[in-house]
Amino acid sequence: MFPTIQRVSVRPDRQLLLQYADGEEVLIDFRPVTERGGVFTSLAEPEFFAQVRIGDGGRYIEWPGNLDFCADALWQEGRHRRTAVEEPISQRHTADCDVP
Repeated sequence: MFPTIQRVSVRPDRQLLLQYADGEEVLIDFRPVTERGGVFTSLAEPEFFAQVRIGDGGRYIEWPGNLDFCADALWQEGRHRRTAVEEPISQRHTADCDVP
């Protein structure tokens, strides 16, 4: 079963709290992503960042302009951040989803 997002809450400092269907919650820090610039620059704007919504079937989150992040990669990022095992999402690639 693939992780699906049921709820997304915008937190201060470009963070999102995601609640998954199994009840698990992960906190994702998007500051490293926004610091990359390019297509991610708009995420640094609080008004734009707050426009986040859950995509079809809870399989991703998205913003206007086709900017999206896969639920699987976000779940892995949140779990890894708790254990501080891997690099931030902005510095690694996943096989399951196309996450920058």
